[in-house]
Amino acid sequence: MIVSIITVVKNDFHNIEKTINSVFKQNYKKIEYIVIDGNSTDGTLEIIKKNKKKISKIHSEKDDNLYQALNKGIKMSKGDVVGILHSGDIYASKSSIKKSLEFIKKNRLDFVISNLKIIDNTNMVYRYITTSNFFRRGMLSMGIQPPHPTLFIKKKIIEEVKYYSTRYKIVGDFDFFCKIFKKNEYNWGKFFRTTILQKRGGLSDGDIASKIIMINDMYKILKKNDYYASRLLFIFKFILRIKEIFFNK
Repeated sequence: MIVSIITVVKNDFHNIEKTINSVFKQNYKKIEYIVIDGNSTDGTLEIIKKNKKKISKIHSEKDDNLYQALNKGIKMSKGDVVGILHSGDIYASKSSIKKSLEFIKKNRLDFVISNLKIIDNTNMVYRYITTSNFFRRGMLSMGIQPPHPTLFIKKKIIEEVKYYSTRYKIVGDFDFFCKIFKKNEYNWGKFFRTTILQKRGGLSDGDIASKIIMINDMYKILKKNDYYASRLLFIFKFILRIKEIFFNK
């Protein structure tokens, strides 16, 4: 089984190399590694080119947002399964990919979700996200989704749901989860293992204005995909967030 790992990056000179090396050090051999650069101007592209022997495909041009860049990488990919590793993020162990794919194969799954740790600049754990352990489809109505970077999914499923929507700047991954769970016909599983160490400071870690936009977009996504939608239910998402920060390290 060939897996395509896609890294999207723009102007992340200080972090991109550790992400590239994290993929290179994986003990799974059938990896196609694709790096999509958003026309970086800070030296990031030079770092990528310096490591070109570790990368299968490099593509650099301006894109509108993260999800457009992801779609580019997915359409370029040749793997049976797709995984995403954003710049600054690393795998929790050298066997993260191998164990995830073995889990898919053993259980005949279309996709798998697992857990991740969010780390700060000193590599201290800021949050430990174990949502995958107890996730149920109905939790999407509360704005709760599995940790997107842990997803390993068959490419044919991405094609069937028409890739990531580029309409949303922050919550395109939430829309994607709503689409794959909406069909309710795919075989999926929970891998009770931490597979990703995520750098703190992602798209969803914005200010209050960004949070309001995010909530409104998630509400619209739920309605569009025929899920029960109520902004009041999103309070459970923030309760979970508090639990992750203070009680689950």
